[in-house]
Amino acid sequence: MTILLSISFISVAVVFTRVYLFFANKSKPTGSNTDKISFNSINNETQTSTTWSWKKKSKKPGKKSIKDSDGFFNSIPDADWKQIKEETKNIINIQDGITQRTSYLLSESGANIDSDSWWIDNWKINFNGCQNKMYIGGKWLCDPQRVVSIADELYESNKPKRKKRGVTQQKECIIYISGVVNEIDFADQFLDYSMARMSELHSSDEEESIDLVACELHIFAPHGQEKTTRDGIFIHDWGFRPSNKESMGVAGASFKTLQQTITELGHAGRISMLVVDCEGCEWDLYPDILSLADHVKQVLLQMHGTPFMTNDLFLAMQQNGYLIYHRAASGYAEIHDYSFIKMEPNFYNWKD
Repeated sequence: MTILLSISFISVAVVFTRVYLFFANKSKPTGSNTDKISFNSINNETQTSTTWSWKKKSKKPGKKSIKDSDGFFNSIPDADWKQIKEETKNIINIQDGITQRTSYLLSESGANIDSDSWWIDNWKINFNGCQNKMYIGGKWLCDPQRVVSIADELYESNKPKRKKRGVTQQKECIIYISGVVNEIDFADQFLDYSMARMSELHSSDEEESIDLVACELHIFAPHGQEKTTRDGIFIHDWGFRPSNKESMGVAGASFKTLQQTITELGHAGRISMLVVDCEGCEWDLYPDILSLADHVKQVLLQMHGTPFMTNDLFLAMQQNGYLIYHRAASGYAEIHDYSFIKMEPNFYNWKD
């Protein structure tokens, strides 16, 4: 009798266990919950492998960098971009402290101080996202390959519109070069590079001829010393003066404001890069440069000395979205070369 009762008890327990397991399995989540771990298996004649992986729905690589740079950086993975932003935030915070600690030197001197000592701590590179910097004609550019690609894309996208209106196709990428010691060298080398890049981009095109000039290069030479006959390079016999000055006080030279120049040449909204080395005029000219910040992606400035408004220039550039991707002493006393690239306001949303 005892044996029969034991067998009955075991049978009932087995039944209850099977029922429980059946309903437990039924209660597990089904469907495509992308936050769950999924099981992937590969089976064929030559390979049988089993892997576990997180099927977490991920954002498209480069989506954040595209948004923050207005499309300039389009291939940096979001995780890497987040780290770049974090580094920039930390450097900016450090610089804020340095500015407060050393700004009295500028205001007290009212002129130049020991530049070498001041530059050691102040205004270092605060953006490391330019992974393809290139030295062209004496200047460092952030990813010139991308500059040319964007220019080509804009040109192609506007081609039907231009034809429909019966207007000659204009370049959507214009580079202003003013006051650089070797303006022609920079323009020649950039033009050579851009034409080679355009040849790569259109190597498979079946069209008989492709316009290989992606960007127009406009040189502003107030002393009229530059000459060239190359297509794509244009030379103008004036330099830039700040809008708050009527004259630059240079005999035998002509000057116009940036806005006057843009209006006269019909370049509104199409300047991609500005290269300025004007022997000290940058301290007065930078407000005019920032008035173009909506469309000028890169600004290359040569700084001369450390006058009392030095911090004002750098802070204004930063507040208008420009970050430093390159800086270097030029080899001459109290002269430093800086390269800036513009980010969108959302870049400074450190939580994003």
